Amino acid sequence: MSGPSFPDHLLTLDEWAALPEYERYRVEMCEGVLVVSPHPGYLHQHVTFTLVDVLAGQLPDGLCVLGDVEVLLPGEPPTVRCPDVIVVDRALVEADPDRATAADVRLVVEVTSGGSGRTDRVTKFSEYAEGGIPQYWIVDLTEPAVLAAFILENGWYRFDGEHGGTVTLTAAGHDVTVDLEELTVARASARSASGDAPVTPDDARPR
Repeated sequence: MSGPSFPDHLLTLDEWAALPEYERYRVEMCEGVLVVSPHPGYLHQHVTFTLVDVLAGQLPDGLCVLGDVEVLLPGEPPTVRCPDVIVVDRALVEADPDRATAADVRLVVEVTSGGSGRTDRVTKFSEYAEGGIPQYWIVDLTEPAVLAAFILENGWYRFDGEHGGTVTLTAAGHDVTVDLEELTVARASARSASGDAPVTPDDARPR
């Protein structure tokens, strides 16, 4: 199987949409430039799918929880990200668009693993804030697993605490309970899932 090609120009949204799918890679676009990484490992996928189920089981019928779908962020050249988890209104799902926009997203979640730490804490942090997404969670699988919560305030994310164990948080205006220990399948695997330091407000703000 051939790998993704790398164009010699910044892609438009139409060119992005016309790209073939590459099963061995996760492909996003940052300001018209392809960003290619390996697909996440088993632990990451387990945590992501479990978190989708946990949130979907607690949020009202008017909201839907989706995993690994495209989100178009504002600005040109275009940026398209594929967050691990998003919460959107059910009306959007029923409309069945090609992708969500940042304005559609009520909560975005990234599960940090492998080399994604800086991207999740800095690059996507600023992209999601500038896109106006009201809430951002970062789940770090380093033992013990923690969830860092951020709330959009005056155009930037305010640090709203780092949580471990079982925690009750507000997601899209509704209380939900997340047991971070039950999200993981093997504590030994969690040690190697991310080598980055826990999130702090200073770490998250781009320099």
